[in-house]
Formats: sequence, C-alpha cells, structure tokens
Amino acid sequence: MRRGTDPGHGAGIPGSATVTQVLPEKKTLQLEGLYLGQRLLEMSIKIGRSLVIADFLTDRNGVIAQADEQHDFRVPPELRNSSDWRLFQELLVQADVIIIGKAYLKRVSALGSRAENILSQFEAGGGFDSLGKWRLEAGYQNSSPDLAIVSRSLDLDFPEAALRGDRRRVVFTTLGMADSDKAKALRTSGTLVIGSGEAGVDGNQVIDTLSNRMGYRVIMMATGPSVLELLLQAKRLDLLYVTEAQLEIPFDDPATVQTILPGGKKVSDLQDFQLAHQYLQENVATQDGSLISQLFLRYDRKSVLTR
Repeated sequence: MRRGTDPGHGAGIPGSATVTQVLPEKKTLQLEGLYLGQRLLEMSIKIGRSLVIADFLTDRNGVIAQADEQHDFRVPPELRNSSDWRLFQELLVQADVIIIGKAYLKRVSALGSRAENILSQFEAGGGFDSLGKWRLEAGYQNSSPDLAIVSRSLDLDFPEAALRGDRRRVVFTTLGMADSDKAKALRTSGTLVIGSGEAGVDGNQVIDTLSNRMGYRVIMMATGPSVLELLLQAKRLDLLYVTEAQLEIPFDDPATVQTILPGGKKVSDLQDFQLAHQYLQENVATQDGSLISQLFLRYDRKSVLTR
C-alpha cells in the first residue's frame, strides 16, 4: 500500500518549490528532479549488483495508514501531498521492476481511476508522462517498469493498465500455489508464476530471481510493510526512503493503524542502516487542506555506504 495524490487529491507543486538539504551538506535545492538526481542505475553499476529500494510516507511515529469506517487501511489525508507523490514517482520511473501486492490490484479493480495510479502514469496522457519520456530518453526500453506481484493467493485480477504493451509480469507465491490450476491459467495469459517458499514467499528468492534470472538492475518495492519485512529479514533492501510528515496521527487503539515497522520500532533503530540524506520542506499543502513541514530521508544499508 502506498499513498496517492493524483489529480484532485491535493494542490500541485509550484515550479519554484525548494527543499533545504541538511545532509550530507546544507544547501537549497529544487524539489522537482531531487530524486532523479539520486541516479539509481549508476549506483547499481557502482556496487556491481542490483539495487533494491523502498519508499514510505509516515508521520513522526511511523504511522503509514489508518483504518476507516469500513476497516480498510488508508493513508491519512493529513499526510498526503503532491510533493511526496512527485518524489515517489521519480523513484518509480528509475526502476526496472516494481514489487506490488494483491491488495493494490484489488483496489484498482474496485476503485478504477480513483485509485492511486502506479501502473500507467508514465504512459502517453498519464499524469507523469513527462517522466515516461525522460525514461525513454535515458535508454529504458519501455515507458513503465515491469511488475512483480508478491502474493500467497493467486486470486489476482489484473487491471487493463497492467496488461498493456510489452510489460513483463511475474508473480511470486508459495511452492504449492505455483503448481495449482490458477498458476497454470496465469501462465497461459502470459504471466510468469514462481514458487518461492513453503508457507510464505521468501524474500531472498524473490530478489535472486529478479536480479540474477531476470536481469533487473533497479528493483523498487511499492507495496506494504509485510513485504518490507520480508526484504529486511533477508537483508536484501539497500535504500529505504521515508517522507516523514512532522505531525502525529492520533489514535487510541494500535490495531487501527499500520506502521512502517512492527511493534512501534522506528527506522532509525535499524542497526544495518544509516541516515545518509535528509531534506526539509516547509509549508506543504496536504489533502485535508492543512500546511505541514516534512522531511525527506534516505537510509542506506551500511554495506552500500562503504562502497
């Protein structure tokens, strides 16, 4: 699950919007293009292997979603904003493949154009088609990244946007499900289905397949905290981007919120990671009409930092 601020979901970004870089040195930078300047493909080449990244929007306490009246978890409108959404897209457009979950496909099928778009926004006429053009000019074969779906269940409903063009689709599921009739049906429709674990999907096998077997250089996880936990347990996540809104989402029952890490653990507590980049943006308009400040943070696995 990820936040969305598609058209109608908040104010646009002024062309002059700036951020203050705090780390690694203090200076003022333009917001637009900030994460394109991270040059993820070059980083992959430098470390000599695939680069695996993830990105989340949180409050100060790591809350990423709150239950609504229907008990569905949604990103609070107090957090959603166009600046964060723009930078999220700048990371996505540099990925060869994005990892998503069954829940996102279900949400797109249910909400249609009202769901946050991470499937066709780079295509002609999409909300970020200028980034799609950037991608093609940078040498990528397609405007949009390929798709990897992590799901123990194969009750998958692919929206039309996921089936367009030459985009490859691969589903990682359990070994048992990979031998099922549903798996055969998916393969017949052009989707690769791979068994990657007995009781659940194994994070190591997912990344090994995407990098070694399929040749992807930049792999971006764009789904919820359960898949993030798989990658952290497998020690296969390299960069963790966090947009931290400088506010706290109020709640009485911890069961009514989702956090980026389980048990109230903070990203800053991850011993294998170190804060490498920090930017401050002030006077940010959110979906609920308020103004906030937020931090754009990049945590690097220490083994990546030393290269």
